[in-house]
Amino acid sequence: MTRLFIRFYLGVILILFIAFLIQVYVFRGSTEAENIAVVEDVLGGGALSVRDDLIEGGEANFEQTLMDVRSRFAYPVNIVNRSDRAMPPTTDAKLKKGKAVFHLGKIDVALPETDLLVELGPLPQFAGPTRGDILVGLGSLFLLVAAAIAVLMRPISRQFRTVEQTAIAITAGDLSARIAAGDRKRSLPIVSAFNTMADRVEALLRSQQDLLQAVSHELRTPLARIKFATELVRMAENDANRERRIDAIDEATDRLDELVGELLDYTRLDEGIETASCELVQVDELVAQAVAIHSPLYPHVCFTVHEVPSIHLLVYRTDLLRAISNLVSNAGKYSKTTVQISISESEDHVEIAVEDDGHGIDEKDYQVVLEPFKRLGGQSQPGTGLGLALVHRICQRLHGHVTIGRSCLGGALFQIQLPRSSSVDVSRSAAGSNGHLQHDER
Repeated sequence: MTRLFIRFYLGVILILFIAFLIQVYVFRGSTEAENIAVVEDVLGGGALSVRDDLIEGGEANFEQTLMDVRSRFAYPVNIVNRSDRAMPPTTDAKLKKGKAVFHLGKIDVALPETDLLVELGPLPQFAGPTRGDILVGLGSLFLLVAAAIAVLMRPISRQFRTVEQTAIAITAGDLSARIAAGDRKRSLPIVSAFNTMADRVEALLRSQQDLLQAVSHELRTPLARIKFATELVRMAENDANRERRIDAIDEATDRLDELVGELLDYTRLDEGIETASCELVQVDELVAQAVAIHSPLYPHVCFTVHEVPSIHLLVYRTDLLRAISNLVSNAGKYSKTTVQISISESEDHVEIAVEDDGHGIDEKDYQVVLEPFKRLGGQSQPGTGLGLALVHRICQRLHGHVTIGRSCLGGALFQIQLPRSSSVDVSRSAAGSNGHLQHDER
């Protein structure tokens, strides 16, 4: 990271230096050339006049003529050898044509048929900055800009270096490593974004570790039953016993398949593997569909849906249907005779309530049953222990929440509350869209 910023800084300095050279070139190539031309036009006439006077007075009278000429000028007038004045070829060519030239602060003109020059100057300096002043000014500006860039880049470089160090620490296994927040006004947005990303990654990894441990435990039971039943099949005394033990293997296999399916759905919700689009759904139709699927499985239970006006929500259809189905199935398993489903709405929320007349849930266990693989009755209870956890995850995905309470029927009350204008992130995955709409859990 440090090398990156050094290269960036050196690149900026190089660009500024090139700009400085361009400015110098433009000043010397255009501004000076124009000024010299003006000086030659304005003052060249005086030099040509002195030359003419010297020619008219004759070479023998050069000294006397110079004395007369000098009295008319406020700056020196001399005769010098051309060999003493090294000039560029272009300037020398102008002299040969009999023109006056400006060179090193003096006006020169050649005396015909001689190697002598009439030289006026040094001339008085024009008001304003000299070439050296301008170059010093540009150089000072260049250094000031370079120093300002270094000062401005230092905190940015320091923060990016901290990001790099924190990323290396996380890569090395320290998942708790974070970038110190510091002054929010001076912190880059990448700092908070990085910390949020790190929190998410750590939460996912912790969740996966916990899930792996729970899955390992949950898989042992059906696998042990399959292994035990397989041994019994080998020891079966007759076809009837063999068939019963094969049925036990099928039952354990079905439970294992159900567990794997639930687990895949749970991990999809957790990781956002699939992408799906939101749909405008009619909530009462989803409730009716969930009841139609599960009510035949519990013929002794009366499922009642309170009639409500049509309510529409922009949500993931499969997710919401899964959540409602899980609650309806769960209520059917633990109710005695009655399950009631109601839908209500307010200005901001839509609420779906599912309640039964079963034994209910103790208040201290309200949060426990929403955790994966938590069944209050232990392994003896039906289901996989993921149904209510899926409901909880789906409600979070839809920016809502699920609450648990005591029903007026005497059993449990589950309420899904979703915002009417749900700003669902459509890039995230929908809940598992395949089968397994029967779930568990208390």
